[in-house]
Amino acid sequence: MGMFGRFREKVHEVAPGHFKPTSSERIDKMYKEVHDFAQGLKECERQLKQLETASAAVFKTAGDMLSTPLPHVYQIDPQGSTVPIVPPDELRQEAATSMGTAVHVHNLASISQKHTSELETSVLAPMRGWIKDYRSFKDKLTILDNRRLEFDAERRAFHKLELKKVHQQQATDKAEPELLGKLEAKSGDVAAKRNIYNAHEQELHNGLAALINDAKSVRTHLANAMRIQAQAFGSAVA
Repeated sequence: MGMFGRFREKVHEVAPGHFKPTSSERIDKMYKEVHDFAQGLKECERQLKQLETASAAVFKTAGDMLSTPLPHVYQIDPQGSTVPIVPPDELRQEAATSMGTAVHVHNLASISQKHTSELETSVLAPMRGWIKDYRSFKDKLTILDNRRLEFDAERRAFHKLELKKVHQQQATDKAEPELLGKLEAKSGDVAAKRNIYNAHEQELHNGLAALINDAKSVRTHLANAMRIQAQAFGSAVA
């Protein structure tokens, strides 16, 4: 509920009698939990984006270093010149590309590109889609709050007329026909506002329930990030 909405509600609370404002408790609780889930998911998105960037950098810098010739050992030859000791080509190649394991240096660039693509399409894109859907509910909640205030305004007006009717009946044993006509008309207004509020509240409930159901698949995509990461680095040494 926005600040303006709370202010309007407090203004109406001065109405006589015991009036209980319409509750949207199930929507409030669902949205609170969805909001908390979304905050965690946004942090995961931020961290995964950093992982994607860092992994690409590792593939690039490690590939460059594994492809770079090792430093030479120098010695003085019989002529007094300082010259490097150059090992046989096959030994230099093995030293430069293996680091003790069979790293496929020539494949690191393509492995890095595949890793980035899979993280984007299989993990980050579904997460961003869910977060985008979540953000759309903020405006819907504002609309629901406005509908609730409109509905309660009609209920309060009807409640005041009912109290006036009770006072008239206590004083004269009957209510004025004009007041009864106003009550009947106001009853129709209340019913109309109730239908509008209930329809929007149910629509919002259904939407949040669907978003919560979609969160199951989002968590599956998130878990998939671990497999993608392991496969990328695993394929570099397979």
